[in-house]
Amino acid sequence: MATPQYADTNPWQHVAKTYAWMLEQQFARMAEENDETVQWIHQQQARDAVREQAAYRIVASGHRGRHAAEDVHYGDPYAAMEESARRRRRWQREAEMMLEEEMQRLQAYRRESERHREAFEKRRLEEEQARARWEREREALRIRRQDAEREAQSEYESRWAELSSTSESLGFCDIPWPTFARPRSLDDVTTAKVTRFVLSPLHPGETRREKVRNALRRWHPDRFGRVLARVDAEDREMVEEGVGIVVRCLNSLLERESQ
Repeated sequence: MATPQYADTNPWQHVAKTYAWMLEQQFARMAEENDETVQWIHQQQARDAVREQAAYRIVASGHRGRHAAEDVHYGDPYAAMEESARRRRRWQREAEMMLEEEMQRLQAYRRESERHREAFEKRRLEEEQARARWEREREALRIRRQDAEREAQSEYESRWAELSSTSESLGFCDIPWPTFARPRSLDDVTTAKVTRFVLSPLHPGETRREKVRNALRRWHPDRFGRVLARVDAEDREMVEEGVGIVVRCLNSLLERESQ
């Protein structure tokens, strides 16, 4: 008999169904063996009953001839009845013992099946709970990250507006760099971080090309030169290098979006 195939995608549920199917097959084989055993016992009892009836007929008729004795295979009809009764009692005891053993085996199999089923169900429930918890945490993290990025974008615009309205001297950290986390050194201004900030989906009304062009207007060397003139001398070289990284990144993005 072929093992049934399941389309269930849950691995634990598949194992549980397969194990249950194996137990069902085992129960069926045991039940079939029990039926054969009971049938054989009934045959023996029926044969003994026929012999016992024949012995009673002999006793009732008083006939003790050779042919009657040969029919029941006993020389003494009373001995035949006694032997038949003993055999019947023995078969009965053996049948009861066999059935009791089979019942114990079936009960043991059922207990084992229930234990495995409960274990599989517990594991499946734990996995579902862990998956749901992970999904909730991931969604909460996504919302927090989105809020932080939206706040960073808002702060970026505010700092540019503030930068244009004052004439104070500036340091490296005063520049509104196009990154979600405010850079503390030149190593924090990378192509990957600039790209992620500029192409952020937080401005759905603009195309990718429009986002790049708007950013490039601010960071173009000719326009940014007025800001650079206000940078402290000790930070100017580092700011110039950072601006170069931003402009090269934006030019590369614009070229890619124009293709």
